[in-house]
Amino acid sequence: MIPTAAHRTRARLAAAAESPPSPRSPRGPFFALLAAGLAAMAFTAGPRAAIALAVAAAAVLVHQHTHARAATRRHRAAQLPPALETLATSLRTGASLPVALAEAGTTVEAPLGTELTAIARTSAHGRPMTEVLDAWSAQHDDPGTRLAATALVLATVVGSTPAHAVDSVAATLRERLDLAAERRALGTQARTSALVLALAPAAFATLLVMGDTPAAHFLLGSPAGWTCLAIGLTFDAAGAWWMSRLTRGPQR
Repeated sequence: MIPTAAHRTRARLAAAAESPPSPRSPRGPFFALLAAGLAAMAFTAGPRAAIALAVAAAAVLVHQHTHARAATRRHRAAQLPPALETLATSLRTGASLPVALAEAGTTVEAPLGTELTAIARTSAHGRPMTEVLDAWSAQHDDPGTRLAATALVLATVVGSTPAHAVDSVAATLRERLDLAAERRALGTQARTSALVLALAPAAFATLLVMGDTPAAHFLLGSPAGWTCLAIGLTFDAAGAWWMSRLTRGPQR
């Protein structure tokens, strides 16, 4: 029982190091305040300022949603190595793969713990383990999940030293996570520069619209102006996406 307790301690430490994303706050009050702010802005500063505020709020919401999804993916990826180590320890004690998956699911918090428990429950109800693991890998199409599912499928089919294979996958995933963390740290300056380049045109356009200038009347009061705004925002969004891809590096 000593190795099991040690691996559970490592799992808790790993989960603490990569804290899970906070639960979603209710969006109702936010949208109510935004609507009130837009109405007040339109009444005091005119419709152009209200439109600029709405565009800024939409950009903030998109950024928060993207950041939350990325944080969830990173948290789940950090859960895989300790969960696989716990799984390997259970396999060494002679437990079957469904039982080992269930034990690993109890030591890891959501979302990965819930997934492992569901895999064990589904296989216990009679569905072949290979089909369950294939479905799990297809649902979460990331390198770590594919590698773990492949190792478990091979352990199920071949049946030779499954614990060693699972431990090897856990070590590989830990190395990948360390390299990814180092890459993110080294790319901080590049990401900051990319963010400034992406926000500068939008900020300039917002200031231009908020000012009572002929250019603002052209952009918001004519079809040609709306066309220019749409084209500009499209190119700016495409450039921001491309710079984000370049600074984030390869994901697979």
